[in-house]
Amino acid sequence: MNVQTEKILKYLPYRLSENIGDYLTKYPGVSESVTEIRLHASAPASITVNGVNIIDICGVYRCTPDEIHSTLIKLCEDSVHTYENTIKEGYVTLDGGYRIGVCGSANTVDEKVNGIYNISSLSIRIPHIVVGCSRGLLPLILSNGKIRSALIYSPPGVGKTTLIRDLALTLSSKKSPLRVSVVDSRREICIGDAFRDCIVDVLTSYPKAKAIEIATRTMSPQLIICDEIGTYDEAAAILSAQSGGVPLIATAHADCLSALKRRPNIGLLTDNDVFDICIGLRRDAGGCGFTFDAEELK
Repeated sequence: MNVQTEKILKYLPYRLSENIGDYLTKYPGVSESVTEIRLHASAPASITVNGVNIIDICGVYRCTPDEIHSTLIKLCEDSVHTYENTIKEGYVTLDGGYRIGVCGSANTVDEKVNGIYNISSLSIRIPHIVVGCSRGLLPLILSNGKIRSALIYSPPGVGKTTLIRDLALTLSSKKSPLRVSVVDSRREICIGDAFRDCIVDVLTSYPKAKAIEIATRTMSPQLIICDEIGTYDEAAAILSAQSGGVPLIATAHADCLSALKRRPNIGLLTDNDVFDICIGLRRDAGGCGFTFDAEELK
């Protein structure tokens, strides 16, 4: 069984964990392709394999509200208050690159979320290290030996984080490695000792805008890699970094280029020629690799 998947099973309700374990033992090749495990209160649990959601995991399992609550407590290592701020933003990030989406009822004051209660769903994303998956990206971002700034987009769950993790590893560990600063605000990119043989500087848990600013000012990077940009502060920090001549590889959520450009803060970046190229990301037909749709911006 995939190590990342096996590690998370101990946090799940016992019978659900057994069912998933039995299913993955029965279909051993599936284990490497599990991307999410979802728990729903009083509704079927599911696993996602190469984009396909599977409910009948050795029998349909419906979590009770108490099981959802206790699972979240276990995932937070009995210290939910430590994750209070991110839970209000809808997620928890654990060591090893796991991100858990948290859905429930919000306690709001003046449109500000002060807390989440009656947790009804948990979406556990399983991280993967796929060595070499960025190989097809290299010809698009390298020009005369120099890195071009690129914005990589796709809907959620296609594999953007997996892709840029491997890209950072590849560019910072060859015979003439680049100094790469990785902005890992949600602790999803750097898994374990993935970068132990690389010259990567990882800025963990910083706000993205601040991390980009610090990396540019203090780490003399030859490349900055950042996941899931989109806010005005992030756009402003990126504009500042670009004025310093540091290329950026960033990702954003969008299902097509026109939708990407309609996002106001992304438009601010494309209008100011921050990126040389936009690259759409898709899973290939077999679900084991990536296909890239590139559009030159300069």
